[in-house]
Amino acid sequence: MVYRNVTPLFVACALATACGDDANTTDSATGTDTEAASTTDSTSPTTTDDTPTTTATSTDTTTGDTSTGTTGDDFPVGGCGAPPFEWLPSEGMGEVIDFEQVIELDAPTITDLLEQNGFAALGPADFGARVYKIRYVTQDRGEKHETTGFVSFPLTPAQEERPVVVWAHGTSGFTDACAPTKDPMGFQVPLILAAKGFVSVAPDYIGMNGWGPASNRLHPYIVPEPTAIATLDSVRALYELAAANMELPSLPGDDVVLFGASEGGFATLWADRYAPHYAPELNIVANVAAVPPTDAVGLTEHGATVFGPTTGALAAAVVGGWDWTGRQGDLSEVLSAGPPIDVATVLPMMMESGCSFDLPPDITSTDQVYAQSFIDAVVDRDWEALGEWGCFLRQATLGESEIPLMKITPTLIQQGEVDDLVYTPVVKADLPRLCEQGYQLEHIECSGAGHGDSVLQAVPYIVKWVNARLAGEPLAEPCVIHEATDCTEL
Repeated sequence: MVYRNVTPLFVACALATACGDDANTTDSATGTDTEAASTTDSTSPTTTDDTPTTTATSTDTTTGDTSTGTTGDDFPVGGCGAPPFEWLPSEGMGEVIDFEQVIELDAPTITDLLEQNGFAALGPADFGARVYKIRYVTQDRGEKHETTGFVSFPLTPAQEERPVVVWAHGTSGFTDACAPTKDPMGFQVPLILAAKGFVSVAPDYIGMNGWGPASNRLHPYIVPEPTAIATLDSVRALYELAAANMELPSLPGDDVVLFGASEGGFATLWADRYAPHYAPELNIVANVAAVPPTDAVGLTEHGATVFGPTTGALAAAVVGGWDWTGRQGDLSEVLSAGPPIDVATVLPMMMESGCSFDLPPDITSTDQVYAQSFIDAVVDRDWEALGEWGCFLRQATLGESEIPLMKITPTLIQQGEVDDLVYTPVVKADLPRLCEQGYQLEHIECSGAGHGDSVLQAVPYIVKWVNARLAGEPLAEPCVIHEATDCTEL
């Protein structure tokens, strides 16, 4: 089982070119608020390239009484058998516990490095860049937690505000040892973003403390709530760090762009969903979700019946949900106890002990990964019969979320035609449902491209798309679900 992380350098380099010198003067009115998805009047999405469909959205400029960043009694937190808890108040969330400068390079040096590594097409660095690693406070299951990440700042001639990009990384593992801040070269993404004019923050996620005290826990893989909360608190930490008495070369502006690939796309979609409830002060103006697993239920149906990369990835997601809710129940109810190996026992151990792994090559079928009773229930789509196991997967499915959709953020969904990890037909079929619920999506699918290379092909279009959002332009083709095309020609 191989987890194929999208190469972050390519992706970040591309998005980094989206910010020009005037980016801090943009119109921030690119997102709209709505009382709930049910009050949004949208036309049905189309699946043709010929006739764009315009989505008319009924909006409200309020998000309810969310000034404290906490929720009412009816707001769904936890669930799926997790012991009950309540969110802590927002005060203190995002508090910076410690920070260290990692690197500072001038613009000519960054330009030389880009050219030497084959990225001359990006053009010269617009600014030098300074990167810090931080430890900050977030929360999980009603308790304070400490986690880590990077922040970066352009070396502008005079201190000025720049737009913020949140970089949510793809799957790199499940423990502290796998965190980007643990990697001696993990600063590449925020460095390049800053060199192209963005103030950036790049969270490691809960369970992935790259420096300082260990987290002593497993990363809650493909679990929406902790992923979203830690991502949102990283933005708070960025603003807190900038507000302190530090001689920073530039400051974070009000506009926030979310950008993530693979698991990172999952992270940004859920951060956007939770933001009005948890961090309503953030002005999220755009979201780029590249190759995102929007539909955990549909992907499980595929992975449990067609042996391939999705098979193992969704098994890891089951472990992530099981661990986050307190390890209640026996994993052998879902995962195979063998032969040829006891996946129910071995998979959690493998996730706890390394950053990448392969199951033995003699595993060649889904019934060697999943229990047959689980496969049967999935085939029958009897998710209720699966109890808490089905609950994990439904909770990670955006279209089945009980989290009220309060703010409509312009969102780009990018896919690869032959992506066999986040299986393209499943996610593509899920997008009309999201549009019907009120999402404002634009969609591209890169012909002949897989999970990682499709993102690289889409880079020029992503650049243009982000620029347009920062300029306050409306979506050109909301909820048009396109057939595959050559993304290098967009």
